[in-house]
Amino acid sequence: MQFDQAYSYIIKKLENGLPAYITYHNLDHTINVLAAAEHLAISEKIVGEDLILLKTAALFHDVGFIQNHHDHEEISCRIARKHLPDYNYSEEQIDHICRIIMATKLPQTPHDHLSQILCDADLFYLGTDDYKKTAESLFHEYKKHDLVKNRAEWELKQIEFLNSHSYFTQTAIRERESHKQKNLQELKTQLAASITKHPKEDPLEIVQDFAWIILGVIIAGFSLKGFLVPNHFFDGGITGVSLLLHELYDLNLALVIIVLNIPLILISYYTATS
Repeated sequence: MQFDQAYSYIIKKLENGLPAYITYHNLDHTINVLAAAEHLAISEKIVGEDLILLKTAALFHDVGFIQNHHDHEEISCRIARKHLPDYNYSEEQIDHICRIIMATKLPQTPHDHLSQILCDADLFYLGTDDYKKTAESLFHEYKKHDLVKNRAEWELKQIEFLNSHSYFTQTAIRERESHKQKNLQELKTQLAASITKHPKEDPLEIVQDFAWIILGVIIAGFSLKGFLVPNHFFDGGITGVSLLLHELYDLNLALVIIVLNIPLILISYYTATS
């Protein structure tokens, strides 16, 4: 396997072929993932042919972005299958490389030790001091592709992603997990502060919100008093429970709805601020 020659080919391809709006999945990302994969491989005692397979998968894993943002892993594999035979990779080795690459597709699905290492290397930045800078470049790339509409949506997605993410290798867990949790907590604090300090200031938006709330209350009140209560029908959720208590004990329906919603309001408040 002629890794050095394949490396030179892919680096030139990434340098010249990536669109300018690919601000995260660029040449720097590939070089960083390759370095992280080598770092993890040393600690995880990966040597010989396995090390070359891992490094080749890291090298090719995002080359598909040259053609398309969507399904880039499949495209990367097609490019690997086309060119790696020129560098003395066997069909069996290429199949293994493609399995490693496909394991990085979110949600990550590593099937062996090598794919676990590449998955961790691909998201190594989550537990580093460079997280904010790196995430910012990914935000701009996502925004360009309409994968997020604004920064608030992006921050919510990042919190959800970091909450659900787990490193696979013992090295990554030992070296990066605690810092990842620190970055996650900073994200939560930042989002909570943004919500608290920057409420809607546009008077038109405030008026529109109140108008929609009033309209919703009117529609809900009409459906309750004009249809559900007279016909002894029941709805789901809190409204349904309130109707049931109203029918059984002749309680004030409006008061019951308010009382039953108070715990949900409190839970939502503490969840948003925690």
